[in-house]
Amino acid sequence: MKARALIECTIDTASPVSELAAAISIVLAALPDEATRLATLEALGDEIDRTLAAQSTEAD
Repeated sequence: MKARALIECTIDTASPVSELAAAISIVLAALPDEATRLATLEALGDEIDRTLAAQSTEAD
């Protein structure tokens, strides 16, 4: 059996930006070191960039 640390959260879609920012902060606080937090933020930024590009393509 593998031990896992899980975070469960509820996001209020009436204020998505602040809710997502809070969730990201909670996840980052649970990570063990600065390098892991930075890598996570960079990967999240890449995912956001891909999603924005896809949205832009769909809008055209």
